[in-house]
Amino acid sequence: MKKFLISLLALSTLIAFQGCEEPNELIFVASPDGDGVVITTTFSDVYLLSLETADNVAERIVWNEVDLGVETNVTYEFYGALESDFSDSVLVGSTSSNNIALSVDQLLDFARDLGLDSDPATTDADGNPNNTGTVYFRVKAFPGAGTGNSMIMFSDLFSMDIEWIEIQPVGGGCDPIWVVGAGAADAGWDWATPVEFTCEDNVYSAKIKLVNDAFRFFLSEGDWASGQNYPYYAGEGYTIDPLFEDAQDGDNNFQFVGDPGVYLLTVDDVNKTITLEETPLWLVGAATPGGWDWAAPTKAPEVEVGVWQTSFDIANETFRFFTVRDDWGSGLNYPYYLGEGYTIDADFEDALDGDNNFRYIGAPGNVTVTLNTNDQTIVVE
Repeated sequence: MKKFLISLLALSTLIAFQGCEEPNELIFVASPDGDGVVITTTFSDVYLLSLETADNVAERIVWNEVDLGVETNVTYEFYGALESDFSDSVLVGSTSSNNIALSVDQLLDFARDLGLDSDPATTDADGNPNNTGTVYFRVKAFPGAGTGNSMIMFSDLFSMDIEWIEIQPVGGGCDPIWVVGAGAADAGWDWATPVEFTCEDNVYSAKIKLVNDAFRFFLSEGDWASGQNYPYYAGEGYTIDPLFEDAQDGDNNFQFVGDPGVYLLTVDDVNKTITLEETPLWLVGAATPGGWDWAAPTKAPEVEVGVWQTSFDIANETFRFFTVRDDWGSGLNYPYYLGEGYTIDADFEDALDGDNNFRYIGAPGNVTVTLNTNDQTIVVE
């Protein structure tokens, strides 16, 4: 009986020992990484922002993988703030990886919170451009999902300088001017249909249909008093195209004395010139009388703004349109116009040669070809 009691006591002691020992083998105690969270990204001096690039990645923030000494998941949270003391921090993103992408759009949100914008006309309280600022970030790391964890590590605070690219006004900061007068065929002496000249860097230009009559430039739409006539520009030292002269009428308007048609009219306030350029297209190819030779291309004048037309004897061969004479690189072939949505006459087809030229498959003889960019058609009659 005594031996039985001793054996039973020994067995109980062994079971008790095992009951205490086995759970201890499943307990892992995480300890902070001695290095902590260290940012390894090399940052740019400044990050340029724009709405057009909002979907782009501005920077990928990379840090070391935190080692807690045991196998456990680590969660990283990425925070940003406008204040350097991080008192207004917000969560930007969370990941289990050792990096996170910071988008231009996210930086734009911080830029808006800083009161920045892309308008060159706005300034800060000191009169400086209102498009630059600094945003502060840091990474927070903790084991698991964070619930009940007292062990949290942070990276050092780091900053990123941002600049919202300023958008200059259309036309390089200069307002348009206007032409009204009988010499401008599409305008006449009526403010209902003036010709607008867009401006870039103080150079004004527009396509305009001119006839042999008078017109005047105006600084303000609808304001007759803002007119600037031929003597005004001559007195300011402008070199004026010889196809213009003083009309010698009551207002000393500009008088056009060249061949009626569409021209590119440019008023250059920088170099003080007023110039005219013709705007034809050129047809070159075996289908045209001049063949594949720049010595005698077929000229298609611009008869209305956006409408080119020419008549010539055409053959069942190929040709191509060109925007610049003597420049093979300016050619526009059949697929180009088809891709732009043009309706092309059935008498033309893609030649399917090396340059995908136009091939004429209609009746040979004298035809009129009209290319209209306004209604996107190419017609042969």
